[in-house]
Amino acid sequence: MYNSMTPILNLLRPFCIAVALCGATAAAPGVCGPPSYRVGRTWADNAAQTLIDISIPLEDFAPDSLICLAGALRRQYPERSVKAYIFSSYEAAMGFVPGDMDLPLGAADYQFKLHGIYAYDKETQKEYLKIDPDGYREWDPLLETRIDLPVTATPVCRLGIAGRCLLEFRHIYYPNTAGNADVSGRVTVTGRIRRDGTVSGLAVAGAEASPPDQRQALADFASSNLGTWRFEPGKRDEAVRITYYFEVADSRSAVHEANVEFGLPNEVRVWTARSH
Repeated sequence: MYNSMTPILNLLRPFCIAVALCGATAAAPGVCGPPSYRVGRTWADNAAQTLIDISIPLEDFAPDSLICLAGALRRQYPERSVKAYIFSSYEAAMGFVPGDMDLPLGAADYQFKLHGIYAYDKETQKEYLKIDPDGYREWDPLLETRIDLPVTATPVCRLGIAGRCLLEFRHIYYPNTAGNADVSGRVTVTGRIRRDGTVSGLAVAGAEASPPDQRQALADFASSNLGTWRFEPGKRDEAVRITYYFEVADSRSAVHEANVEFGLPNEVRVWTARSH
């Protein structure tokens, strides 16, 4: 049957997120172009629920793509609760095992590729997405972006620069400084976020350390880590200037081996417990 709304929806296609046409429960097929996904490990699949690991390209972890993906998953698995753990690697989606189980060689890196969750609860009718650029510290409220569905406004990522979501970075440990457990300091690194989302042209603009002989170790760590950051694609390059602050704290305030707090677009603070 001819749908009289089709021409209008085609005109509105570029603006689907802003006007919430891509809501997972309300989108008409064809309005959003969901990213292609591959099903990895299947944990449950029956009339009551589906629990799966899937993979999509890293660039598709941007909110608009994930919202379209949510609609596709609801249509693929109707009339049931659905939960999908979303990886940026098919190998990881096939091989990841949660918890402290023995892992095959190389599988320890699988968790780093876990960057999203889609969930729909049939009983409560609650539906949401989560985006987390650090799969190792998964679902840290200081890092993750939660999008309740259907969307009512343009989603904004918790971590981003110039309106572009930070989709992935290598987990930040406190730098290994060759036995100097109480090294502190700060390092400023400059570079560019390219249109494809990678970071390039990195240069250390300034570095301080205590003790001073550890300045190079901190500078190497900061520039190496910033080089692992991946943003959603954009229409132009963006300048980036990040200062990493490394602080040694009283053990009562340093809960984990390394605590990390982002203050984008300008800084990252990393602290660790004092050794004595």
